[in-house]
Amino acid sequence: MSLWFAILQGIVQGLTEFLPVSSSGHLVLVQTLFGEGAESNYMLFNVLLHFGTLLSVIVAFWKDIKELFVEFFGWVRDGFRINGHPYRRFLVMLLLTIVPMFAVLPVKGKLEEAFSSPLLVGLLLLVTAAVLFLSEKAPQKHKTEETASWLDALVVGVGQCFAVLPGLSRSGTTICTGLFRGFSRDFAVRFAFIMSLPVILGANILEMVDVVKDPAAAMGDVTVACCVAGILAAMLSGLAAIRMVRFVSGCGNFRPFVVYCTLIGTVTIVASLIKMV
Repeated sequence: MSLWFAILQGIVQGLTEFLPVSSSGHLVLVQTLFGEGAESNYMLFNVLLHFGTLLSVIVAFWKDIKELFVEFFGWVRDGFRINGHPYRRFLVMLLLTIVPMFAVLPVKGKLEEAFSSPLLVGLLLLVTAAVLFLSEKAPQKHKTEETASWLDALVVGVGQCFAVLPGLSRSGTTICTGLFRGFSRDFAVRFAFIMSLPVILGANILEMVDVVKDPAAAMGDVTVACCVAGILAAMLSGLAAIRMVRFVSGCGNFRPFVVYCTLIGTVTIVASLIKMV
């Protein structure tokens, strides 16, 4: 693997992991452009790219994550009683979002494989655009970690399950589901990104199992320099993407991402149909 391609994959991973445009869908398109296996031959490198995006969430939301970490020990010390602490409620909500994923993770790979054709990715990108557009019609409420219900968190977790399909954006789906449940825009974004931490970490652990089974094949021809460059590119582009989403969300809509997903989805569908003919 060349250094420039490692950086390119890091940038693509970081941007599309957090922008509401579907990272898995774009990876399918990248594989199509550069040939089959352009991404799948480097399992360890893929794990490291996800680690880079993990770091970007930790850096961007360090204040919230630090409070959650501190309150976790207080929560355990008090016998798992919330006692009116907002971040303890936040913590329970995060745990609830993980529950639906246990039903999906065992078949995640099969679902991604079944829906990994460029034509289906294009169609699901249009679905992502529609969800982002409809989020503007969401009720203008202001739920936060202090007022959101356990059911709200569980519904957002279910929304996250659908995002395993390439073409459906995880961040877009979870943010919009939160908005439909009455979350404030700031909390919907914070909650969506912080709840991605256990999912990204869990996915990395599953991928590491394959790496351990065959470390030589997992590493491929990736050098240490490529790994470091990929991690840094994924982290920095991830931070830029998070800032962009927070800014656009604060403006009151996701129109730039609606336009982007619509254009990319349409082009992908047309190109796929032409290729089939």
